[in-house]
Amino acid sequence: MYLSYLLVDTGGNPDRPRPGRRWIGNAYNIHRRLSMAFPRYETLLSDPDCLKPFDPAMLDNRPFLFRLDNNVSGDGQRAVIIVQSTIKPNWEWCFHNAPDFLAAPPQVKTYEPDYRAGEKLRFRIKLNPTVKTRNYKNDDQTLDNSNKPSKRLALTWDTDSDPETAVNAWFSRKVDASGFVLVQSKLILLSWVYGSKMKAANEQNQEGKVLHHGMKFRSALLEGYLKVTDPALFQKSLSDGIGSAKSMGFGLLSVMRI
Repeated sequence: MYLSYLLVDTGGNPDRPRPGRRWIGNAYNIHRRLSMAFPRYETLLSDPDCLKPFDPAMLDNRPFLFRLDNNVSGDGQRAVIIVQSTIKPNWEWCFHNAPDFLAAPPQVKTYEPDYRAGEKLRFRIKLNPTVKTRNYKNDDQTLDNSNKPSKRLALTWDTDSDPETAVNAWFSRKVDASGFVLVQSKLILLSWVYGSKMKAANEQNQEGKVLHHGMKFRSALLEGYLKVTDPALFQKSLSDGIGSAKSMGFGLLSVMRI
């Protein structure tokens, strides 16, 4: 695997253009741009300067994980995007037509995790804590008990609980068969991640204006310590990520030896 580190230029002067800050404000646009690091060979030949309009067909279907890391308050002048991929990305082509997004050339290194049972590691992960339910409220606030497909809802907690307890309990259940156990977990930041994408042409309004589909995801940034119990399962957790909404920047488990 490969790990890439992208230093985003979010800009410190509000009176000057800040394309990097605008880019990372939409999780869908982050994923779409990062996907461009895996172009098809035919695409590189026909469009070497990455000038044609975006088309998913020009990319290889290469799953990858990423996480947007910045200071806890989220208002820093720099942000880092960590990308984990199975093949080496082509960042030069990806950002050829968007050079102002980054503050420095991307850094790429090989990543070959090899951990033993019983090893204790420090971790960081951004999760999208959700629950699936068939019994959810309609727009008129009446409970719907029909046979509709289950709906994924943001994790909530009772008034006698607190966010950290609820999120850590959810995380403990989620990693029950992931090859490790939690030793200590601390909620660093609870927030929301937003995204939007254009709707299809047949979904435009009567005036022909382009409509956007808004997205909102519960986000929980956790740090702490874990202990490896099953190296093979743990390797799969590192490769596949944990939880839902991975295309929106969730699920990448970063670990380091103590």
